[in-house]
Amino acid sequence: MTLMMKIATWLCWILSALLCQASQHDSGSDKNAILIDNGTDVLESINGTPNFRLIKPNRAAPWFPEREIKLDSCVRRARCEPLEKFTCLGTKLPFDKTSVHLTFYDNQNQIQIQLELYKELINVPKCWAVIQPLLCATFMPKCERILGQDMVYLPSYEMCKITMEPCLILYNTTYFPSFLKCNTTLFPPKCETPAREMKFNTSGKCLSPLIHTEKFLHFYEGISGCGLPCRDPLYTEDEHQQIHRLVAWGAGVCLLLNLLTVATFLIDWRSANKYPALVIFYINVCFAVASMGWLVQFGFGSREDIVCSKDGTRRQGEPSAEENLSCVVVFVLVYYFMMAACVWFVIFTYAWHMSFRALGKIQDRIDKKAAYFHLVAWSLPLVLTIATMAFGEVDGSSVTGICFVGYINYSMRVALLLAPLSVVLLLGGYFLLRGVFSLIAVRVSSKDVISPKASNKIRQTITRCSLTAALVAVFICVTFACHIYEFRNADLWKDSFKKNIICRLEALKENNKECGGGARPSVSVLQLRLLCCFAAGALMASWTWTPAAAAAWRRYLARKCGCSVESEVTRRARKHELIARAYRRRGEFAARGRLSISLGGSRQDPVGLCIDHTSPIDYPEDAKHESADLSSSWAANLPRFVRRRDALVLPTHTHHSLSSTPDRRNSQDSQISISLRHVSVESRRNSLDSQLSVKIAEMKTKVGRRRTKHTKAKRKARAANVRKESTPSIESQLSRCWLQAVAANNDRSREEVKFSFD
Repeated sequence: MTLMMKIATWLCWILSALLCQASQHDSGSDKNAILIDNGTDVLESINGTPNFRLIKPNRAAPWFPEREIKLDSCVRRARCEPLEKFTCLGTKLPFDKTSVHLTFYDNQNQIQIQLELYKELINVPKCWAVIQPLLCATFMPKCERILGQDMVYLPSYEMCKITMEPCLILYNTTYFPSFLKCNTTLFPPKCETPAREMKFNTSGKCLSPLIHTEKFLHFYEGISGCGLPCRDPLYTEDEHQQIHRLVAWGAGVCLLLNLLTVATFLIDWRSANKYPALVIFYINVCFAVASMGWLVQFGFGSREDIVCSKDGTRRQGEPSAEENLSCVVVFVLVYYFMMAACVWFVIFTYAWHMSFRALGKIQDRIDKKAAYFHLVAWSLPLVLTIATMAFGEVDGSSVTGICFVGYINYSMRVALLLAPLSVVLLLGGYFLLRGVFSLIAVRVSSKDVISPKASNKIRQTITRCSLTAALVAVFICVTFACHIYEFRNADLWKDSFKKNIICRLEALKENNKECGGGARPSVSVLQLRLLCCFAAGALMASWTWTPAAAAAWRRYLARKCGCSVESEVTRRARKHELIARAYRRRGEFAARGRLSISLGGSRQDPVGLCIDHTSPIDYPEDAKHESADLSSSWAANLPRFVRRRDALVLPTHTHHSLSSTPDRRNSQDSQISISLRHVSVESRRNSLDSQLSVKIAEMKTKVGRRRTKHTKAKRKARAANVRKESTPSIESQLSRCWLQAVAANNDRSREEVKFSFD
């Protein structure tokens, strides 16, 4: 009887196996799977692992009946035991038996202790929302008897995978032991888990100093749902106050100095409205506006409105549609006008350099390039500003209290801030050095010509420009060093802060764990960088700390107080007086072979860069007169007016001629032509303080025979003209005097007679 029962059992097993193989052949499933059927449920082995897929044939047919999209439960053999606590992480469990087989804990009491510790993950909101089902499905899984065996339900691979990104910062910590590591052995894919149907409390909070935010751009690395607060945690509260006091004093003093310089130009605009001194005015205007941008943060509640978002995080990637424009406005005030000041500084060095190279050349007057200066100075910073906002690289900083470029993206700071500063340093330094070398050459080569007063002024100008070039180079190099220091250590500071956050999260689970502060940025480096910025503005304001500026303020205050203007402002000189002064100094030309006449008054521009504003030492009274409204044509004809008075006479010690055949000067076949080149008249018409400079140079004698290729009529006309020129007239005398003056100075080919009118 027993033998017959065994044979029947074997036949049933064989029949079941044949039916199962036929079913697998029809459905196209894995032929190596092991099926156990009790007529209702089917257990299918999963790739040779101890896991099984529980298939229930009575499940309602899905829209797509393919096996691959069905979510069947995955189970594993384990010992079931009754639940000691029917809640998991505050959520009621829909079953009454569980198993500790999926963890390396021995009993449910240890599991409950661990789950209590895992509640600290509420400080990582996004992680807390997705990890609760995984924790309950692993620590307190459903367990029941299936086909006569205790089976525990397994969490799916997808459930584990979804926790990796929100919990990335904790993945290599004690919060993720080995049995929570996502792999297909512990977590089979495409499995239905009872924990999916449980409703958990997904609300969380952020571990201080992080704060909650819903903006993806503001998420802290590895902790989704939390972001850095508006107040930079890398700096202490005391360090914040130190930087704020420095900004207040630095920007305030810089603003006062720049406004004083601007006012100095405005009170005597007619004297100051000339290049290159006028460039200093625009530089100080730019620094004044930039200083205002720095000081906006000290209004009531202004700093938080400028650098903080509505959710309390630091502003990043401005401009944005969700926030107001206060951050962008401060950025434009600071960045645009600082870049404009840098461009104006390069223009200043160029104009100052060209003012010496182009002295006496009408075609190279600096005033005519003013339109190009303005075009470059205002358009280039505008392009940089628009590019920065287009890239969304405007970020806020609670330490400095402003919005600026590249606080987050250092590469953009290099491209939009440090690269322009490099160009400013190279171009500005080049033109400044060229100008200084030109002045040194003038001072060395003109020791016997210029007065001691002019020589001293050249020396002072060389000193001022050299000092400015050195200080600007120091400021820019120190700024570069501070930025490089920040770039090199930024990753170290971020890693230290991140490790501190992780350590504090682990300390919530392990009470005996201590966390250090880690590396932090030096507040002294930031202070040094800010000081260089404000010192540059003060340096540009110092260009008006001159006696000329003090005299302008004295005249202005005297006028406002109703006092008499001091004798420094002298009377105007009439035109015939100027000619008379030139005639009175005919002896100077006989002795020196040159003549210099000053027509200007005693007023200078506030910067004091006018080198020609000095009278000859032997005729200081020339500086006591102010010229009336003099036109360029009148100034150009001044030598003719002096010539009519016979002012230019033949030096008594000169008795030789430039030509080997002097008798041919009066012949019809010879001609003495005087080429007057490079005549420059620098004047401001209808201006009280005229400045005119007439330079007559490169006088050449051309003695040659006339060619006989023209008609007889033209030849007669030319002969008549030659006779007119070769007669002992005043013009011929003037030519002889000029040529003999050249010979007297041992230069047979070139001589310069300069009339400088300041």
